Amino acid sequence: VEVRPFQPGDAPGIVALVLSIQNDEFHLGLSICSQRDLEDIQASYLNDGGTFLVAVTPTGQIVGTIGLLRLRQDLGVMKKFFVSEPYRGRQAGVSKDLYKAFLAFANAAGIRRIVLDTPSAATRSHAFYRAAGFLQIDRGELPMRYDFPGRDTLFFSLTL
Repeated sequence: VEVRPFQPGDAPGIVALVLSIQNDEFHLGLSICSQRDLEDIQASYLNDGGTFLVAVTPTGQIVGTIGLLRLRQDLGVMKKFFVSEPYRGRQAGVSKDLYKAFLAFANAAGIRRIVLDTPSAATRSHAFYRAAGFLQIDRGELPMRYDFPGRDTLFFSLTL
């Protein structure tokens, strides 16, 4: 599996992966219409100095995603960190590879703090974030407002 930057042709595979995990696994009932960032990844992530990375199999299937939404020069939001179930876990290493590339970009771009929102039901994700050094915070501790789907949400923060 190769981790690489988003290309415009990736959009349908990204949307399919994200919506499948959100709705089939976590039963969140989300649509693309409630996630404007997925409607235009270029404008939402890349135009403001962020990034969007994908994990792609040799056959071209997108099996993982992670995005950095840049809110200001030193602050970013980790968004859309999803990995297809067959590619999860330490043995597969896809989550680790996506996160490593994400951090390399954030550090090189001068990001000093990353925040994220995640469904409370995504307990495996919470374990990953905590192992990576993220601390759980209250919504009121978010340094800036940003859009996220309304749901039972937990927030995390990491200082780089």
